[in-house]
Amino acid sequence: MGPIQSLDELIGLLIRRRLLIGAVAVFGTVLTLLHVMSRPDVFESAAVIQVQSPIVTDPISGAQVPSQSAQRLQAIEQRLTTRDNLLAVIDRHGLYQDLALSEDEMIHLLRMSLRFERVASAASPQFGAPPQVAAMIVFAQADTRDRAARIANDFAQSILDAGAEGQTGRARESVQFFSRQLEELRAEIVRTETELAGFKTENAMALPAQRALREQELVGLESDLRAVEQDLSAARSERDTVLARNSQRATDRRQMDVLEEQIARLTAQSAVLQEGRAEIRGLLVQAPEVDRRLLTFERNLSQLQEQFDLTTRRLAEARTAMDVEQHQQGETFALLERAMEPDYPVSGGRRKLALAGGLGSLMLGFGLAFLLDLRRPVLRTRAQVARELDLQPIVAIPPIRGIGRGRRGFLARMLLGSPPAARSALPAPAPATAQPKAMARLFGAAKGHAGLTPIGSGLAGSAVLLLVMIGVAVTT
Repeated sequence: MGPIQSLDELIGLLIRRRLLIGAVAVFGTVLTLLHVMSRPDVFESAAVIQVQSPIVTDPISGAQVPSQSAQRLQAIEQRLTTRDNLLAVIDRHGLYQDLALSEDEMIHLLRMSLRFERVASAASPQFGAPPQVAAMIVFAQADTRDRAARIANDFAQSILDAGAEGQTGRARESVQFFSRQLEELRAEIVRTETELAGFKTENAMALPAQRALREQELVGLESDLRAVEQDLSAARSERDTVLARNSQRATDRRQMDVLEEQIARLTAQSAVLQEGRAEIRGLLVQAPEVDRRLLTFERNLSQLQEQFDLTTRRLAEARTAMDVEQHQQGETFALLERAMEPDYPVSGGRRKLALAGGLGSLMLGFGLAFLLDLRRPVLRTRAQVARELDLQPIVAIPPIRGIGRGRRGFLARMLLGSPPAARSALPAPAPATAQPKAMARLFGAAKGHAGLTPIGSGLAGSAVLLLVMIGVAVTT
C-alpha cells in the first residue's frame, strides 16, 4: 500500500513537495526552451514536373506509344543522386561550407534533404503495361528559404534536361546502331552471294539444273557404248574367222586390214565413251555434297535477308522516333510549377515542443515527489494513523520547526527567510534584501564562469536553482 490513498493525501503531497515539483518543472521548462531556441530553422520547397503524353502514335502499328515515364524518371533520379552530381550541386550552391564535414557526410546530408515523389496517373493502365506517372514533385530542404528554392529548381531543371537529352540521344543512338548493322548485313550478303557464285562456277556440271541433262547424257553414252561393244565384238569375231582360214587370199588380207582398222577405231571410240561415262558418274556421285553446300548457302542468304529486312524496318522506326523527339511530339517533361521560397519553416511546432517539455517536467516533478514520500513513509494525518495502526488518535499536534544553523538551515534561510518565532534567536535581523542578494550571489557565480555562452549561463543558473530547491525540498 502506498502513502497516497485519498484526494486529501494527494493534495497534501503536492503542498509538501511544491518546491521540488516547481524546481523540476522550471528546470525542465528552461531546458526545453533553450533546446527549442537552439534548433535551426529548416525550410522546404517543392517543384512540380508534369509528364506530357506523346502526341503522335506508333508510325508502324498506328497504336498509341506506351508510356515509359516511370522507368525514365527512376533512371534520371538515380543518375542525379550519384556522388559526382551531388558534389557538383554542393559546389554550385555553396552548401555546408561553414561546417567541418567530409565529402561523404555532405553527400549524406544532401541526400537526406532531397525527396522525389511520383504522382500516379488517373488513367487505368493496360494489362501488362508498366505503371504510368502523371507528375513528379521534387522536395528540397535547406537552412534558408532562398537556398531551398534554388536547390529544388536546380534538380527540377536537371530532370528536364536529362529527359530531353535522354530521349533524343537514345533515338540518335538507335539510328546509328541500326544503320551500322544494316551496312554490316549488306556486306555479309554480298560476300555470301559471291561465294555462292564461285561455288556454282566450280560445280556447274553437278548443279541440280544440269543433273537431269547429265543423267540423260549418261544413258546415251551407255547405249552408244553397248553398240560400240557389239560392233567391236562382231569385228573381232570376223577377224578371228578370217585368221582361221588355212590359206589367205588377197581379198582376205584386204579384209583383215579393214577389220583391224575397224577394231582400232571401235576400241578408241569405246575408250572415249567409257571416259565420258566415268566423268558423268563422278559428277553424279558429288551431287549430294553439292546439294548440301547449296542448301547451306541458300539458308544463310535467307537468314541474312530476313535480318536485313527487320533491320530496315527498325531503322525506319528509329528515324521516325528521332524526328518525333526532335520536334517534341513524343513523351516530354514540363515544369508545371517552379519552387518558391517558403513562408514558414517545416521545423516548426516550437510551441508544441515547449508545451510537451513543460508538461513532461511537471510530471517528472510529481514522480520525484511521490518517490520521496515512498522513501520516507511518515504518518502525517489522522486517517493514515487509523488506517496503518488501527488506532484512533485523540489529539493532533501540528509540527513546530525551528531554523537550524547547519546546511539545511542555511538553505532554508536563504530561500524562505527566518520565521518570526526564530528571529529573536538570531544575532541580527536579516535584511529585506537578503534573499535576493543570496540568489544574486549564487547566479552571479554561475554566470561569471569564464567561457560560458548565454545558453550555458542559463543552464548553469537553472542547475544551481534546481539543486537548491531539491535540497530545501528534501529537508521538509
